Amino acid sequence: MDVFHVVIDTSMLRRAHFRHPNFARLLRRSQMGSLKLYIPHIALEELRTHLIAKHEDLAHSIRADFDKLQRSDLGMLIDGLPPPVLSLWRKDEVVRNSEAVFARFLEDNKIEVIPISIEDATDAWKIYFNADPPFDPNQEREDRRKDIPDSWIFVAAQGIKAKRGRHCALVADGKLKAALEGAGFEIYDDVEKLDNAVEIATSVTRPKLTPDDEAPIQLDELRGAAFQDIDVIVLGVNEALNTPAKAALFSALERAGVDRAIAEHEAQTLVLSGRLTDTGSHLIPTNQTLSRRAMGTDVVTKILLKII
Repeated sequence: MDVFHVVIDTSMLRRAHFRHPNFARLLRRSQMGSLKLYIPHIALEELRTHLIAKHEDLAHSIRADFDKLQRSDLGMLIDGLPPPVLSLWRKDEVVRNSEAVFARFLEDNKIEVIPISIEDATDAWKIYFNADPPFDPNQEREDRRKDIPDSWIFVAAQGIKAKRGRHCALVADGKLKAALEGAGFEIYDDVEKLDNAVEIATSVTRPKLTPDDEAPIQLDELRGAAFQDIDVIVLGVNEALNTPAKAALFSALERAGVDRAIAEHEAQTLVLSGRLTDTGSHLIPTNQTLSRRAMGTDVVTKILLKII
């Protein structure tokens, strides 16, 4: 099955932000390996700064209401009471923290940010001055300026066309949508439509086997040799690496020759069995003694020698 390479535009990030249930559906597909998510740097920054502005507006409103509560005719109700304290985050603190939070979220969920190179920047400005898609040549240049970010996103999206698979764009903006469609992208203006397309593409029709096709397999061989000791390896290596981010853990196991899909599957089995707790970004052991016993096994030691 071809992997879905999906570029997400600012317009869709506003609709389905990182904590939106619809975005969680994309992340599940990404973890399953059926799609890969890409966000152009300018789209990511548009989202981050948009959220910072919303946060600052709300904080300003709270401060104004707090001041009004003390200075209006309601103020007499609190005469004689200890002065109240309102402590909100400063904007510079929010800005600084937002960068760290976004970076951690992207790393944990294996979302690739598409940077803009000098060559891409040159192409983006060329598109603007020539009024090529996604710009409307019938608009005055002054009116076209508001679409400059779209030209940068359009150019950035071209970078995934060389990757093998299906090239898709989650975009709601009309002109950018038309430009990306003209460049050969499959266009989706709704997460559910994309989710359905991936579901159809990944569905498997079970082949009808004849008795001669069926190899004799014993019931104790159902899991196959590829699964042997993987649960112990996941538990032990996770402990040895001091419970790193899930993405870092599975990347380390993959470098050591462990099948990533099987490792992720076994990790979820350990979560379901109560041996690990999945926080979303990390796998936390529920029994430290058991994890340390796993860490001390020969099979985990061999894996660690390949990692360290």
